[in-house]
Formats: sequence, structure tokens, C-alpha cells
Amino acid sequence: MLPVGVGCKKNERARMRTFISSCLVFLTGILSLQAINHDILVIVGAAGEEKYAEGFSEAAQAWVEAGEKAEAEVTVIGLEHPDDTNDKDRIKDWIQNLDTTGTIPAWVVYIGHGTHNRRDAYLNLRGPDLSAGDMEVWLPTMSRTFIMIHGGSAGSEFLTSLTGRNRILISATRNPDEINYARFGEFFADVISNDEGDIDQDGQTSLLEAFLTTANYVDAFYTGEARLSSEHSLLDDNGDKLGTPPDWFRGTRVTKRAKGGQEPDGFRSHQIALIPSELEKLLSSEQRIDRDGLEAELELLRKRKDQLEEEEYYEALEVLLLQLSSIYLKTDDQGNLVAPSIEEEGS
Repeated sequence: MLPVGVGCKKNERARMRTFISSCLVFLTGILSLQAINHDILVIVGAAGEEKYAEGFSEAAQAWVEAGEKAEAEVTVIGLEHPDDTNDKDRIKDWIQNLDTTGTIPAWVVYIGHGTHNRRDAYLNLRGPDLSAGDMEVWLPTMSRTFIMIHGGSAGSEFLTSLTGRNRILISATRNPDEINYARFGEFFADVISNDEGDIDQDGQTSLLEAFLTTANYVDAFYTGEARLSSEHSLLDDNGDKLGTPPDWFRGTRVTKRAKGGQEPDGFRSHQIALIPSELEKLLSSEQRIDRDGLEAELELLRKRKDQLEEEEYYEALEVLLLQLSSIYLKTDDQGNLVAPSIEEEGS
């Protein structure tokens, strides 16, 4: 026979686990920070040869179409103004005129060739090339999230130069020696504009999911051509300048640990999706900001699970999940939480 009170505690713990499981089923597919609008600069580099020009142009158009779906402000430099031979100055103006206090992400997307001369890495533009050092100087300190996707060759220097707080960097290549034509940027443009990259099936493709899916497409290309891959992509969203390769992930979760105990990347980039799901559109910007903080707390709690007593862990988890649920759920006349209706909100 169990001591008095033990059965009650077990029942309470079972009810708590049931509640938490129910919350997790509801929340798993929708825990992603998403701003409805974005500022996006698409830079199209000098093609050099006609065989590259068409692919660059199509990738830029894919970004424009994705921006329309996301209600984003998209600027393309490198295709229009054919008589303008100094795209570098126009890029500088766009970057230096960014609102540093905005809440929506600012994106710089490069489609083109890259080079490296052992001192710095460059975007190959019409007119003077743009170096990682130039962009490091131009880029202001911002409270908003800054994202750069370097889809060309020899771009890893941009990742290490620009990494920092509130910054997400994706490079098609992992070191300056990968100087051959990179396909990552063009594949990424296709993935970001459709739902093929929605790994967790939550109705939207996060930045992390787009990175992982594109990497798979790149691998499939080289495998299909029976060629050694000349590009190996990296993601940095924690500011450590190291970057994490796609083969460290299973689904959207990291399965490996870096040497020295460094935290892996992926958490922040999985919170951002360019094109939102229908449910995501129901949330206000304030709700998304609140969710961002709660998700970060939830991630920290999960990492501390082994350090906590079981009951302490589940009690803390319950508090966070209740707070997250209150963001997604309405309250009825009796004070109970109920799921919102997409049709009702959209009418």
C-alpha cells in the first residue's frame, strides 16, 4: 500500500503531463517567430557569362514573388538601370538608410559569384566589387534582426565578418577556397518561395528549414552528376563566428555538439519564416515579440532539464506552456482558452 499522499501526487503529476502533452501537440507546429512584413535587398552580381545570367535573373524574380506573398518591401539591385555601373554605392545607400530600431527583419540576399584574395572576400558586382570589410563598416548596430544569405562562392568571410547579436548569416560555402560556381543561392530562391521546405509541416518554411532543404538539393545535384561537391553551406545565428553545417541536424533539431561546448546554431533561424502560415497572420507584432521571449525561455529550460528535479522541471514547463497557449488561444465567456477560427478572423 502506498503512503498517504503519494497516490495523490502521482495523479497530479499524471494530470500535469497530460496537460503538457496536449499543449505540446497544439504548439509544436506553430512555435515560430514571424514578422508579416520584411525589408529585403536582393543583390544580383555580374554574371560574367550568359549561361549564368538567366539563372541569376530567375532567382531574383523568385525572391520578388516571395516578397509579394509576404507583403515585404523588396529592392533588387543588379538587374535594372543597365547603364549604372556602380551597384556598390546603391547597396551602401540601402544598408545605411535602414531603420535600426524597427521590429521587422532586414534581409540582404546575394545571387552571384564571389571571390577571395586572401585578405578579404568580395561580391562580384557591376562596377567596383563589395568586400566583407565594406559591409562590416556600413552595417549599423540594430535592435532588429539582420539576415544575410550569400548564395555564391567564397562567401564564408561574410559570415565571420558580419556575425553578431540579432544577426543570421548563411553562406553557400564554408571556406574561402570554395571558389567554383555555387548553386546554393539559386536553389534557395526556389525553396523560400514555396512550401517544399516545410520540414515540420506547420504551414510555413522557416529560414532554418530553407537552409536545410537547399543543402539537400545541392547534395542531390552533385550526387546526380557524380561529382565532388565544391560547396558546403554554413548557418550562423548565435554570433559565435563558427557556423553549423546542415548535416548536424535531424529534422530541425541539432544532434551534434561543437568542441568546447559552443552552442549550435538553428534556434533563432527556425523562428523566422518569410511567408507566414494562415494561423501566423492572426498574431499581432506584440504577440510575436512576446512569443519570441517565451520560446527562448522554453529552450533554456529544456537545456537545464537534467539539472532539475522532475517535478520542478514540469512545473516550470507548465507555466511557460500556459503563457504560450494564451497567445494563441482566445478566452470564452467562462474564462476557458479556446482555439481561434482562421475563417472567423479572416472574415
